[in-house]
Amino acid sequence: MGCQPGVSPAPPRAAAASTTTLIGLGPHGPKRKQDLDKICELKAKAWQIMNQFGPSALINLSSFSSSKPEPTGTPPQGPMANSTAVVKIPGPPGPGGRLSPEGNQVLTKKKLQDLVREVDPNEQLDEDVEEMLLQIADDFIESVVTAACQLARHRKSNTLEVKDVQLHLERQWNMWIPGFGSEEIRPYKKACTTEAHKQRMALIRKTTKK
Repeated sequence: MGCQPGVSPAPPRAAAASTTTLIGLGPHGPKRKQDLDKICELKAKAWQIMNQFGPSALINLSSFSSSKPEPTGTPPQGPMANSTAVVKIPGPPGPGGRLSPEGNQVLTKKKLQDLVREVDPNEQLDEDVEEMLLQIADDFIESVVTAACQLARHRKSNTLEVKDVQLHLERQWNMWIPGFGSEEIRPYKKACTTEAHKQRMALIRKTTKK
């Protein structure tokens, strides 16, 4: 059995014979007939290519279809070859494990030494003590700013205001710093001394005089 007359050009008799051998003799069902038509069409195209370009064209075509492109080791050309990735690496931590440079700190070593001299001009702090005090100051500032930002977020604001910091300092640390963004003037209240405290103080003075 050969191919149907609608396919052109037809394969030679050897191709038709091999097709009959592959499909088998009839009668053929619709599925077999469809397969036979596809095989005949492919063979006709192959025969046409062979007549037009020669037998070597089929060999080159089959090798091209079976080969997979392999990645080459050539670097990419164009603007991407000249572009370099920039990665910011944090600088090494300062002494005592502090990442912030001394120029950006609120409390520096010089300010800390000046503060100590105001209390006692003859006092000298060790370097380890200075680093510890600076670390405590950094932690305190960070905790206050974090809590104040939470208060600003609670009132649905994207701006950190002085009242947020004041509220946290007053409630958490019992600290009130006048003169910063407050319209309220609070008088200074002296702590009231009880009678029992006065008696204890009098007893202490009497004991120290002896």
